[in-house]
Amino acid sequence: MINDTLKTNTKRVLPLVVDEWNNVKLPAFESLIEKSFEEYFHGRQTQEKTKMIAPILETIFERMMGDLDPTFVADEGKGHDYLHGDLPIECKITCSPSGKWTGNGYTKTPIHILMSFNLQENGTITDMFCMFANLTDDIESGWGTKKSLTANFVSLRLLSEDVDNFEPIVGEVSTKNKLLKIIQKKA
Repeated sequence: MINDTLKTNTKRVLPLVVDEWNNVKLPAFESLIEKSFEEYFHGRQTQEKTKMIAPILETIFERMMGDLDPTFVADEGKGHDYLHGDLPIECKITCSPSGKWTGNGYTKTPIHILMSFNLQENGTITDMFCMFANLTDDIESGWGTKKSLTANFVSLRLLSEDVDNFEPIVGEVSTKNKLLKIIQKKA
């Protein structure tokens, strides 16, 4: 599904993304909002943290991946965020340790890079997970049946029966239940 260079570079870059967030971007974020991370997000849900933090993590990831491989480029076309050569890739990031990804329901390229970061109350990332998923139309996993140009937000369903379509890069998956469970790795 995904070539070895892309897998190797992704595995190499993710700890660097976490390090840059924890040591550079988090202090800059707190300086910008003039509050500690914990104060700013007190009482707010994980979705609100993800909405603000995921674009920063994605930008760091894009830059670092592009530095390692010039054929990896940000290219926000219809249904994808990156191109690796001519392979379109959709990126989804969550700050939920359970690995719950949300999308807009629009038709997307089958190849997804799914990242999950565990944010502590103080904003530091302690654990992470990443996998490539091939969400072809012939499997049950995916964004549901409401795929259109006007669909509302939907959750990504990852079924254990489709495990052959998932390739963990950092962390592991468990197939003990109907729904695939992600297991994050210490950052």
